[in-house]
Amino acid sequence: MAIARVATEYVFSDFLLKEPSDSKYKGVRLELATDKLVCFIAVGLPLLFISLAFAQEVSVGSQITCFPPTNFTLRQAAYVDSFCWAAIEHHPTENGADSTPLYLHKFFPYILLLVAILMYIPALFWRFTAAPSLSSDLSFIMEELDRCYNRAIRLAKSLTSKQDKDIAEDPHSGLEMTEACFKYPLVEQYLKTKRSSWALAAKYLLCRVLTFLTLLLACFYLTYYIFWVSPSDQFSCNLRRGILVNESAVPDAVQCKLVAVGVFRLLSCMNLVVYLLLVPAVVYTAFQPARQHQRAQFLRPYHLLPAFGHVLDLQPTTRRYDDLSIYLLFLEENLSELKSYKCLQVLELLSEGGEAAFDTMCLLRTLGQVRTDMVDRKQAQTVKDATSVLLDDGVQMEKSCSCVKDVRHRVV
Repeated sequence: MAIARVATEYVFSDFLLKEPSDSKYKGVRLELATDKLVCFIAVGLPLLFISLAFAQEVSVGSQITCFPPTNFTLRQAAYVDSFCWAAIEHHPTENGADSTPLYLHKFFPYILLLVAILMYIPALFWRFTAAPSLSSDLSFIMEELDRCYNRAIRLAKSLTSKQDKDIAEDPHSGLEMTEACFKYPLVEQYLKTKRSSWALAAKYLLCRVLTFLTLLLACFYLTYYIFWVSPSDQFSCNLRRGILVNESAVPDAVQCKLVAVGVFRLLSCMNLVVYLLLVPAVVYTAFQPARQHQRAQFLRPYHLLPAFGHVLDLQPTTRRYDDLSIYLLFLEENLSELKSYKCLQVLELLSEGGEAAFDTMCLLRTLGQVRTDMVDRKQAQTVKDATSVLLDDGVQMEKSCSCVKDVRHRVV
């Protein structure tokens, strides 16, 4: 009987989750996968195009090519290119009015850099305003969920090792013990308090709105650049300025062409297509917390525990956009950090597949008894093997002793 008790202790100690040395869950994800993907693409794509634009400048050389008179030397031609590049203004039409802002070609890589910075601002706002409190709350909730599972295992362990006959005869004693062990569902009550607050939901929605508006502004700019700016890559550069106003040897104007406009137009088209594809993703993430089927579906396995069996009611009848929806959404994102979730999924599958009424505590006690029998069998087998080993060692010792006696007899 004592061996069975010790085996039961070891069995339930295997079922228990190990208490972490640090109370914090270091792997908690504070950004949703869709939001992280949108931020990565929206910020990384302009930076990639900036590197391509500067690589094109390094490989090609000068971004402008002018056609000076044939009597100009190489140094004079280089001066003309530098002067016209610095003097890029609006391209005049036949009526003399300014039509195309050619300086946008000059500042194209820097505008992409500005777009990347604006795209990253919502992520920074979320990280410094909402992520710290969200991290502590998620760590607390997940730790309490794992503790509820551990309490259920300890309760099953105490019911299994209980030797009182009154408890064995009274079937309601286990329920009374369960109610005494779980009087206050802390996690469920804490999550219910989030229904009346909207601070975290407002921050999340603000970040999605900022990302959406930045995407729209970037798309408008890229469309304007592609259809109105990039078709004009040639202009006339007036050289008679400053000290060269009265120089008759210098022509009034030279024709110049911007070399990298074709590359900039291709990069703008690619960036515009990707940003247009990101707009539905941002809209989806903005309304994702209000979706009804996202609410508390992953907490169904925890209904099997005594702490949640009759009290958990986080499934709303209507769609709500509050802090509770945000917390449930991030809890679903961090299911891999919940050690008790996979264990309870197994019990949920057993409850769904069984025909009779399902009792979690009874199943845990049965599993503990089965594991105990297996341990007893292993211990008996171990004792049997050890006995045979000892017998073999005794035979070998007897043989060695007889050999020693024979040697002594021969010596004498």
